[in-house]
Amino acid sequence: MSFQQTSVAGFPAVALRGASLEIVVVPSLGMKLTNLRRRRGREWLWRSAQIPLARADRDATNYVETADSGGWDECFPTVGPSALPGDPGVVLPDHGELWTAAWTSALRESAEGTVLSALATGRRLPYEFQREITLDHEAPVARFRYRVRNTGAAPFPWIWSSHPLFNVQRGSAVDVPGMTQVRLDAVHGRRDISSGDVVSWPGAIGGSADRLRLPGEDAHWALKCFGDVGREGRITLTDPRAGERLEFVVDRATVPQVGIWINCAGWAPEGRMPYYNLALEPCIGAPDRLDRAVLEWGTAQTLAPGEERSWSLEVHLPDPSA
Repeated sequence: MSFQQTSVAGFPAVALRGASLEIVVVPSLGMKLTNLRRRRGREWLWRSAQIPLARADRDATNYVETADSGGWDECFPTVGPSALPGDPGVVLPDHGELWTAAWTSALRESAEGTVLSALATGRRLPYEFQREITLDHEAPVARFRYRVRNTGAAPFPWIWSSHPLFNVQRGSAVDVPGMTQVRLDAVHGRRDISSGDVVSWPGAIGGSADRLRLPGEDAHWALKCFGDVGREGRITLTDPRAGERLEFVVDRATVPQVGIWINCAGWAPEGRMPYYNLALEPCIGAPDRLDRAVLEWGTAQTLAPGEERSWSLEVHLPDPSA
């Protein structure tokens, strides 16, 4: 069987299983992915030891306090909390609307593999947002396809970001071929760089050549930066222990940016112990707040009435022995 009903922390979930990969999704938690792994490999998604998985109230707005439990969420039409440019009466919540949305979902088999399709509708803005995950029956590949449609009578601006938080350790390596500089959006615990700086990648962050190796938890710093995806459209994370590798592949014509959040025990919400994790976030538009993406960085997109936009990404987990 290529899928199985299961549970995660007491919540009904579905496990998609290919020849070598497994993905676990919890529909009632904003279609959050809680597991992403090779069948006999390491778990890639980070899970918080301080914030348990919990169903969010539909009116919840503070993601980092109530839903930052780990895994992979989707952020649309903003990431950071933001007033809607041109209409300050519309306030978009932290990490967007999708983590609190009531999604509908369906499973099917296709020639490519097992497909989990899910749809959510906007509350503060009129849209339909669809995500399909196809787990290849043979290859160690998961394909994510996205579609958004404006169901209203007026255009609106938007950004989108995937939001996977990864389980990493000292020496984990990040490669983004073709990316040579990044713009910093948030910096904690460092004096050599500041928010707003445009700096070399990965040299100014602490890397060498074209690769960043993460320091340990004793570094006590964190930052969020954004860069343009290179020509190859590849973003790679390598585990230093067993050589396992996770690789994103995108078409930079439709997914032009990547956000990188590095937290070496340098940040957590007030009252919590600092986290140690990493986010590699292929995205459309930067930085995280929609108003700044529109007014300062000029990277936001606009969706006209009735217009649809679609994009995709692939996640590869190749066999480390191959």
